[in-house]
Amino acid sequence: MLQELYISNFVLIDKVTIKLSEQLNVFSGATGVGKSLVIGALNFILGGRFTQDIVRNGKDEATVIGKFYVKDGSLLEYFKKLLDSTNLEEELLVQRSIDSNGRSRCRLNNVPITVTTLKEIGESLVNIHGQHEHETLLRGINQLYILDDFGGISPLREEFSSLHKQIKEKVALLDELKNNQHERREKIDLYSFQIEEIEKAQLRAGEKEELEKEKSILNNAEKIYNVASSCYSQLYEASDAIYDTLKSITREIQSVAKFDEDLGKISDSCSQSLYQIEDIAFSLGKYKENFSYDPQKLSYIEERLDTIRKLTSKYGNTIEDVLSYRNETETKLKQLSDEGSNVERLDEEFAALLKLLKQKGRELNKKRLSVAEKLAPLINRELGDLGIPHGEFQVEIKSPFLHDNGEVSVLDTNSSGLTQIDFLISPNPGESLKPLRKIASGGEISRVMLALKHQLAKVDKTPVLVFDEIDANIGGRMGEVIGEKLSSIAKSHQVICITHLPQIASYADEHWKVTKFVKKGKTYSTIENLTGEHRIEEIADMIRGTEKTDITRKQAREMLRDAKKKTKAKI
Repeated sequence: MLQELYISNFVLIDKVTIKLSEQLNVFSGATGVGKSLVIGALNFILGGRFTQDIVRNGKDEATVIGKFYVKDGSLLEYFKKLLDSTNLEEELLVQRSIDSNGRSRCRLNNVPITVTTLKEIGESLVNIHGQHEHETLLRGINQLYILDDFGGISPLREEFSSLHKQIKEKVALLDELKNNQHERREKIDLYSFQIEEIEKAQLRAGEKEELEKEKSILNNAEKIYNVASSCYSQLYEASDAIYDTLKSITREIQSVAKFDEDLGKISDSCSQSLYQIEDIAFSLGKYKENFSYDPQKLSYIEERLDTIRKLTSKYGNTIEDVLSYRNETETKLKQLSDEGSNVERLDEEFAALLKLLKQKGRELNKKRLSVAEKLAPLINRELGDLGIPHGEFQVEIKSPFLHDNGEVSVLDTNSSGLTQIDFLISPNPGESLKPLRKIASGGEISRVMLALKHQLAKVDKTPVLVFDEIDANIGGRMGEVIGEKLSSIAKSHQVICITHLPQIASYADEHWKVTKFVKKGKTYSTIENLTGEHRIEEIADMIRGTEKTDITRKQAREMLRDAKKKTKAKI
């Protein structure tokens, strides 16, 4: 369960801590005050996608912290495996922050985690049912998921989906291998030629830079040699060589250095300079003696650089790119060669997968038929409670992909099985059953959704269920029934509900009111826990608005009293 929700600098919310009941928690308030911010904050710590726009104006960071208590041992073991940790205990502290630059940080028990991990954890802890979710009920694929969830056969559907994906991949690969043999051979020839061309050149990383440096030296060989010879002569060989002149100067200074210690320092400097000039002259002499000009080598370098230029123009900007291209091409060539020799193996794998797909598909069909038979009477009973006493609900199951001879056309199937689902309903006596999507009344669709949710909640293992304005398209007359059903769900799950109906609010174990006000030019949304007379005033407001009277307050008290009696009677 979610014990506490701390929200800070989140859109219009400055700072609030919400301590929730283990059963039914209701949030009410006028339209536009920010009730949806509670759902938004929950979505945020469950790994939903958000931008820095949620950070309150003038603040640096928005933060939401949820303190969860996990009773289910298997769920806790799943989290330990997911996080590769054995230190998790029943209490989990989930925290997420986002700053004004859009940088998001997620932590679990003060240990950093990724948003992906946060989302996986969140999906196991909380199930949020949105106010417009009834619209998704009209799509066949969503009806199929509802049926599978109710029957607990979603894992079998996922197995089928995985097999279906593998078969599709095998079909695509086999088609490519069988139908594009000519293209494959052309690719093999091209890749072989490219690899041979690159390997023949025997390129080395950094070779181009070395060659260009050597080319520059050879192109300027005469000038380099003349400069080295001239400088060597001036330093050491000439009659007025710098070395001899400095040597003479050094001796003269040394002769008088004993009279002044400053001259001694100068003498030392002269000696050091003399040694340095001697080293330079020696290096220049050695360089000059070893220097040679080889026209043939220059020609070789030009040819080598030309080879490198041609290869880099084809396969990459640098030698490293060319060598990388060769490695990648070798991998592609090996794959193509392997594919050519593995057509028979792929055919065998395809046949084995297809056999298993048929088996899983038939098993899934059989279980869906069984689940549909169980679900229909339960929904019909729920519809009676929800004001459609003569309504009839059925699940139509078709298997268009499974032929009479037992064969399956893989290209025609979808990843959800061999079954197509349609929810059928007849709201009134004498009317034939029609697909739910053809019913014009949004109220009737909403009631079917409520009926399904009530039944699904009984098999849903997610500990926290959130209903965001589940009373959409529902009048006050049905509010009491919905409140009773939510209270029933809250016996096995923690329920959080956003509502406009006082009948629903009356069943709350904890009632919270969201209000909005402006202070010093800034808008704030606040969340207040209601008890006693404050709760009566809020329910009276929900009944009549600001023009409530003592009669309205009396009605509010009666609603609370009746809800309490019905709740106790069902314990």
